[in-house]
Amino acid sequence: MASWQALAGNFAVVALFAFGWGHMHFWLRSVPNASRQALFGAVMGAGAVTSIMLGTEILPGIIIDLRAAPLAVSAYFGGPVAAIISVAIASIWRISMGGSGIPAGLLIILFGSVVGLAGRVVMGRRQITSLRWLVLSAIAALASGALLLWLLNFLHDGIGMNLLMPVMVLNLLATSLAGLILFTAERIAAERDLLAAAISQVPHYAYVKNRYGIFVAVNQAFARLNGYGSPSQMVGADEAKLPPPAHPSALLASDREVMDKSEPSRCVEDRLEDSQGHVRWLSTSKTPLFGPDGALIGAVGIGWDITRERTMQQDLAESGKVLSHALAEMSDGLAVFGHDGRLQFCNTQYQNSFPLTGHMRKPGASYRTILEAVIATGEQKNAPTQDAQAWIEAIYDNLFNESEAEINLVDGRWLQVRTRPTSQGRTMVVVADVTRIKQTEMELKSATDRFRHLARTDGLTDLPNRRAFDAALDTEIARSVRNGAPLSLLLIDVDHFKAYNDYYGHPAGDVCLKQVSLQLRSALKRPADLPARYGGEEFAAVLPDTDEDGAYLVAEGFRKALAASRLPHAACDRGILTVSIGVATYMPDNLRRSAAELIETADEALYSAKAAGRDRVYGRRVSALRQKYAQD
Repeated sequence: MASWQALAGNFAVVALFAFGWGHMHFWLRSVPNASRQALFGAVMGAGAVTSIMLGTEILPGIIIDLRAAPLAVSAYFGGPVAAIISVAIASIWRISMGGSGIPAGLLIILFGSVVGLAGRVVMGRRQITSLRWLVLSAIAALASGALLLWLLNFLHDGIGMNLLMPVMVLNLLATSLAGLILFTAERIAAERDLLAAAISQVPHYAYVKNRYGIFVAVNQAFARLNGYGSPSQMVGADEAKLPPPAHPSALLASDREVMDKSEPSRCVEDRLEDSQGHVRWLSTSKTPLFGPDGALIGAVGIGWDITRERTMQQDLAESGKVLSHALAEMSDGLAVFGHDGRLQFCNTQYQNSFPLTGHMRKPGASYRTILEAVIATGEQKNAPTQDAQAWIEAIYDNLFNESEAEINLVDGRWLQVRTRPTSQGRTMVVVADVTRIKQTEMELKSATDRFRHLARTDGLTDLPNRRAFDAALDTEIARSVRNGAPLSLLLIDVDHFKAYNDYYGHPAGDVCLKQVSLQLRSALKRPADLPARYGGEEFAAVLPDTDEDGAYLVAEGFRKALAASRLPHAACDRGILTVSIGVATYMPDNLRRSAAELIETADEALYSAKAAGRDRVYGRRVSALRQKYAQD
């Protein structure tokens, strides 16, 4: 019975040291691992010494105790460093006690550490569980009991069996209990370390308060937000004593409200200033915490810094206002069509640009339906009245291509429509009123045409001038060469015109030239024939596709018509206004042609007509002479 009582005291000592280290483990988590293992070995060595001191001396110098339990636990949980230190402490103490049992005592001390190290090697990296530890404890108890039995029988026959059972049972219990205590303490410490690391290292703001508003856990981000260098400096701080504006009263009030109502709050946005005076926005979720009995014990808060998102939202809202203002104030119409051809957006200017279909141009409207209404209302002047469906399909297909077109509306306005497809499958349409530009363009074209006409027209007779005559002659010569057609030229001179001017005056001379030009226009029957004022009192006529006979007939008809009009000319022998005409012709067989040669030949014919007495027609085929003569 005495042995059981003494061993029970040993059991209590081992359990006490295990419990003590389990509580110390959490506070020593910041100590380096090697130092912590050495300290653990010292504590377990002290436990072994205490067990020896409370042991039962069954023979002089032979002590029965549970020293193997703390030594095995030290070696298993602390590794070689802890094992060496605990073995050294226990061995020194046992040697200092003296007696004949020193070798046996040292052997038991060494055996306990070896068993613990062996279990550590066998388990390796596998996770320790309660069942596995009980198995290891049973193996250690049996091995230490067998060793004790052998030693006792070796030292003194017959005294070992009655001690074997209590030693083995209590060794098993002491080793199992101490191991489970340390295993549980390590697991709890690891979980607390994991939780602390999660809270400390999460990028969001996290904190835990007790029910009195004291911070019991904060992470690095939240501590810095409130102006603290590390979480440890903020832990234990009272929320009401935080320096403003780090933790404003509104935020504190919301924390207190969560605990008072015992209801969580989700994604509450708070505006605050950090320790540096910068405005920040937090989205915080807060939850009350309850103990096992259901009583409130505190609150936890998780916050997200949404300053960037709020800034982006504000910038986006401001940009939206600017865009809306720009769309409302811009002079052009703007519309966006989706890939399905439906109107997704348009401004008022776009709707007002179309007088008859503007009310239909609203988001959701189909572009085909709008085009059908354009046909039905006649809104667009250039829209066809027949085969309208083909026109609609062509315009619809063009919506998805980059294009630019001008349309003339029924109210007289002109619109420029530009389509620009986007990378998202939409099409942006910009409509600009170009009526003034179009009118200016048309006026400019009209003015250009007038200037061109003036530049090519004789101001007195309204006939083409010399410049227009030269250009037309070059063109007709080139065409006649390509077609192998004849070409004739008339050179006309008003007879004695200088004497006419001297006698009647220059204004009358101008009237005279106008009369001649009118007679010449009347004599040229075909649209292709070109009359021209060649210079002064000289006129010319280009006659395409006309041979020498046809040219002579035209010239002779003109000469006779003018003479028949009997315009008075008192300064000449005949008493009336007459003309002399030279005719030159390129026949089809002559393919080498030039304007200079044709004019020279006609001029020679005209000279002959004047030399022969005037009021006559002379004709020459280029490179072949032929004269025709006519009198009154």
